Amino acid sequence: MRSRMPFAARLDALSDRLECPLLVTRAPNLQYLIGFTGSNGYLLVRPDGGGVFLTDGRYGETAAARLRAVPGVSLEVYVGDLWKALGGVLGGLDRVGLEADGVTWEFARHLREKTGLTPEAGPGILGDLRRSKDEAEIEALRAAAAAGDAAFASLALLLGRAATESDLSWELAAEMRRHGGERADWEPIVAAGAGASVPHYETGRVPLGAGLLLLDYGCLVDGYHSDMSRTVWLEGPPDPALAQVHRVVVAAEEAGIAACSPGATGHEVDEAARAVLRAAGHEEHFLHSTGHGVGLEIHEPPWLRRGNEDPLQVGDVVTVEPGVYLPGVGGVRVEDMVLITASGPEVITGSHRELELT
Repeated sequence: MRSRMPFAARLDALSDRLECPLLVTRAPNLQYLIGFTGSNGYLLVRPDGGGVFLTDGRYGETAAARLRAVPGVSLEVYVGDLWKALGGVLGGLDRVGLEADGVTWEFARHLREKTGLTPEAGPGILGDLRRSKDEAEIEALRAAAAAGDAAFASLALLLGRAATESDLSWELAAEMRRHGGERADWEPIVAAGAGASVPHYETGRVPLGAGLLLLDYGCLVDGYHSDMSRTVWLEGPPDPALAQVHRVVVAAEEAGIAACSPGATGHEVDEAARAVLRAAGHEEHFLHSTGHGVGLEIHEPPWLRRGNEDPLQVGDVVTVEPGVYLPGVGGVRVEDMVLITASGPEVITGSHRELELT
C-alpha cells in the first residue's frame, strides 16, 4: 500500500508553498513525503521542486528503494561525518529553513557553525498538508481500524487466554497483527476495576475479574495509526450505577460525533460531548479533551478541545473519546475514529459499544 502513496504530488505541494529551501528531519514528515521510516534522515526540499535526501549507510539500500517512487529527489549516503555530508548537501545555499518543532537548539547551533548558514524557522506547511488525508491514507487508516475491530470482536476468546491485564494486552496486540496490523502502536491499555479511573493507566499484572474493564489500543498499517477505546463488564450483571455512567458516556460520544462536520470548530465538538456529561453531573470527572487528529502520529491536529477555534475540514480524521473517571471506583471511556466528509461524520471504527459482551 505504501507504494500507492502520492509522494511526488506531496513534494510538489510543499515546494509550491516554500520561500526558501526547507530541511525536513521529523520522522512522520519524512514518511509522508518520501516513505522513509528509518531513524536518520535529512530531506532538503527546494522551492523550485525536487530535492536531496541524506541518510547514513545503514539505510542506503532502503532509501534507494523508497526514492524510486519519488522522481526528482536524489540520494546521498554518508558514513562517518554527518556535518561534512550535510554541508555538501547545503552547499551553495544562502538560506535554509528548519522545522521549528523538529530540531533541537543544539542541532541548529551545529548547523550554523559547520555550514555558515543561519537557519530560519520554517513555516508550518507540512502540518497543514498532512492534516487532510488523501485516498491512500484513508485506506491505510481504515485497514488499521479494521484490525482493531477484529481484535475486539475476538475479545471473549482472548479473555479465555488471559489471566492478567498484561496477558490481555499482549493478546490484543497479537490479534491485531493476525488481522493485518503491522504492530500495536503502543502497549494496549488494559485497566481492570478501579484502575480504569486513570485515563492513561499503566497496564500491569493485575488479575482480571468481575467488574469494569477499560481497553484503549490501536495498531499501525503503513505507518498510519488506529485508536479506539471500549469499556466492558466482566462476569455477571453490571453495577447499575456504572451502567448508567456508561450510557451517559456513549451519549456524549454520539453528540460529539454528530458535531463533527466541516466548519465545526474543535471547541464546538468538545462542547457538544461535554454538555452531555455536564447535564448528567459528570463534567468534573471528564479529565481530558474530547479528541484529536490521528494519522502518521497518534496525536496530531486538529484538536477537539476547549478554546480551539480551528474549523474541521473535509479529509480530517479525528478521535471522539469522552470519559468519566471515578477515583477508587473505575472509569468509562468510549472512543472511535471519525472521518470528516462533505456530508458529515463517518465513523470508521465499527465495534459495538455495549457494556456487556453478549
